[in-house]
Formats: sequence, C-alpha cells, structure tokens
Amino acid sequence: MRGLSVVAEAPGRYVDWGVIQISVANLLIIGTMILLFILALVVPFPSGHGNVPSGRGDESDKEGRTP
Repeated sequence: MRGLSVVAEAPGRYVDWGVIQISVANLLIIGTMILLFILALVVPFPSGHGNVPSGRGDESDKEGRTP
C-alpha cells in the first residue's frame, strides 16, 4: 500500500495546447479508445466461409410468401 500512496502523491503531467489542457494519463486512455474503435471498423468479423446462412428454414420468394 505504501507504493501506491507514493505514486498518488506525485503531481500529474499535463499537455497544454492553448486553451486545451489534458493529463497524459487521460490522453493515453483517449488514444487507446480511438485506436480500438478504428480497429473495430477495419478488422473483419469472423465468418464461416462456405456455410449456408440460416434463413427462415423454408423456400420462400422475395415477397416472403411460401409456395
């Protein structure tokens, strides 16, 4: 517990861009969230190539009526 209190007592580091001031820890968290969001958009979903997609279970035409 002593080690954590020493870290907590240290002053935080901040990045300053004019009127914007943000702590380095928060900046790293925001950067990681943006990276994960971009990866979620780019990385494809796992798919079972060759598997038939499950439908309604019967043969139906485009309007949804069964023959």
